[in-house]
Amino acid sequence: MDLFLVEVDEIVRKHFAVIDWKVQHGTLAYVIGDKDTKERFLKLYLELDKKSYIPILRSENGKKVLRIFRKQDPPKRNPLWNIALLLATIVTVAFAGYLFIAAGVYDVIDPTFSKYRALHLLAYVASIFFVLGIHELGHKIACMKHGLKSTPPYFIPGPPMIGGSLGAVMIQETPILNRDQLFDIGLLGPLLGFIASIIVTFLGFSLSYVIPNEVIEALSEQGLASPLPAEPLLFTLIGTKVIAPLLRLEADQAILIHPIAFAGWVGMLITFLNTLPAGQLDGGHVVRAALDSKKHTIVSVIAIAVMVMTGFIMMAVVALLILTTRTHPGPLDDVSPLSSSRRALLPLLLIICGLCYTSLFDFVVF
Repeated sequence: MDLFLVEVDEIVRKHFAVIDWKVQHGTLAYVIGDKDTKERFLKLYLELDKKSYIPILRSENGKKVLRIFRKQDPPKRNPLWNIALLLATIVTVAFAGYLFIAAGVYDVIDPTFSKYRALHLLAYVASIFFVLGIHELGHKIACMKHGLKSTPPYFIPGPPMIGGSLGAVMIQETPILNRDQLFDIGLLGPLLGFIASIIVTFLGFSLSYVIPNEVIEALSEQGLASPLPAEPLLFTLIGTKVIAPLLRLEADQAILIHPIAFAGWVGMLITFLNTLPAGQLDGGHVVRAALDSKKHTIVSVIAIAVMVMTGFIMMAVVALLILTTRTHPGPLDDVSPLSSSRRALLPLLLIICGLCYTSLFDFVVF
């Protein structure tokens, strides 16, 4: 037995009761009998990590199999990509805001609007990045809590009709160790982004305009005003059940939303898509923390079908391509169960997704 095998074998046996073991292609594989694997695995990982080894724990044919590999250094990433994508997203978000503002409807309703057009546009861009930034901050907080490293966010430019951005992603530079960590990282981002979207929506509605229906109809006929392509459920509820009563909105009146309210709409739309339990979306991470790989794949297919039924065809195509080419890897310890406290929070994902539910098709109702 060479030095690598001897060194690793001693460490493994210090943390686990070994039932059987073998060497395959220079890699050690152990069958272990311990039931309380979560804390044992964490301690094993920390010790092996110092020696540049990495453990992976899986359930195979009813047995707990622990494999040890040599750790590979993460690829070097060029931070210029983060900067370039950030700048590109600022441009696409600003362009989306410009199109929203430049229609001319605000100039008709508010004669002072044109004086502060640049300020309104800046407020829209800042609101979008507030929502996206808080979302990514949630992921970062979860990573820091568990001592995991991740890249800065890679912002994703998007088409104007959905606000100019598709959100952002961060890449894990250190592996996720167990289901608890996977759950926390997956949930905290959309949870904080959801809260940020609500804040922005209320702020936007407070700056919006109450105008007669006939004015809206006249502006629509002139091509100056048009309804949103879809409305997240919570966005509609805030407008009709909270804002309308506060403003004492009459039956013959309507609300012309401020660009900041549109930023809240964008935040809720992104949250809806991100919390769908498909593949490696945030919702997919949360569900994968609770389910095995096969069940996660089934749920992912259902979520992709929901994307299609709600009109997000391109999103569904991308999610399907990722799902068919790369299954969710799961955490290193895929044996230890999700903690009961986190399992109790699983409905929170469904609540957030349901409240942000958005359909581009009027006939799709759940």
